[in-house]
Amino acid sequence: MRTCNHHPQWYNQPLRLTEEECQNPMKVIEDFFECYHLNDTRDILWKWTVEIVSSPGSISSEPLERGNHLYFYEKMEALIEASYIILKQINDQMNKTVVATPGT
Repeated sequence: MRTCNHHPQWYNQPLRLTEEECQNPMKVIEDFFECYHLNDTRDILWKWTVEIVSSPGSISSEPLERGNHLYFYEKMEALIEASYIILKQINDQMNKTVVATPGT
């Protein structure tokens, strides 16, 4: 799987998503939260951040780099939480629709 590609055609384009996932990105969010609970994601993300910021020989030896990684951590956590809420709202709405549909 591709994780980084510096070719101009791929700049700011999804690299990991399949064509089907690009057409239906909610499936990716659903799959993510089927694999990981919200608490699990916070725990894993925090452990990664601690390793990056505090390990000897870390890629974050400069204060600015450490600050950038902490900022990225905060933004990733917010993105994950927003995705969780979007998925929950969609599921709640679908459940209301099923309950409200006559004859079901």
